Amino acid sequence: MPSDTFLRLNEDKKKKLLDASFKEFSLNNFNDASINRIIKEAGISRGSFYMYFEDKKDLYFYLLEQYGEILADNMKKDLIENKGDLFKMFQDNIEVSYNSFKNNNINFFKKSLENITIMEESKRTFGFRDKRLLNELIPNINLELLNDNARCHIEVIFAINMHLLMVTLFKLLKKDSLDRKLIKDYYEQLDILKYGCSIEKK
Repeated sequence: MPSDTFLRLNEDKKKKLLDASFKEFSLNNFNDASINRIIKEAGISRGSFYMYFEDKKDLYFYLLEQYGEILADNMKKDLIENKGDLFKMFQDNIEVSYNSFKNNNINFFKKSLENITIMEESKRTFGFRDKRLLNELIPNINLELLNDNARCHIEVIFAINMHLLMVTLFKLLKKDSLDRKLIKDYYEQLDILKYGCSIEKK
C-alpha cells in the first residue's frame, strides 16, 4: 500500500503519478512495465517513487485496488437496494461493473488479463480466497434468503460467485461492445450456483 507520504501529496501530483502508472501498465504486462518510464512520465525522481511505494508490485496492487473500490461500492449499493439478496447482487453487478470499468482506464484492466496470477495475489477484491471483501459486505447480506448449507459455507459461495463474476467481466472487457450472449451465459451459471443441478428424487 502507498506510504503516508504519497497519501499526503497534493491531488495534482498524485494524479500525475497515477496517470503515468495506469498508462505504463496499460501498454505493458506487469513484468515488462518499467518504473523508469513511469517516473519519467510523472516527472519525479526514483528516490521519490520509493518514498511513495515499496516496489512495482506495491504500486500495481494499489492501482488494482481502485477497481476493487468500484466493485465493492457497486456491491454494497446493490445489496441495500435488493434487501440483501446475494445472488441478485451478483446478477446486477456484471453490467454495472462492466460500465464502471469501461469508463475507468479500460486498457489497464484489459492488460491486467495477462497478469491474472499476480492479480490473485492481491488482497481484498481480486484475491478470491481473502475474506476482507466478504467481511465488508456481510452486514448487508440477508442470510435468511440462503439455506442452512449455504449459510454455513458462505465464504465458499461468495468466492465461487466472485470468481465467476471476474472471469465473465474479463471476457466482456475483451470485446468491443457488451456481449449479450456472455451475459446470458453468466445468468445461467448463477442459476446453477443458486439452485444446484441435481434432480430431487420423489
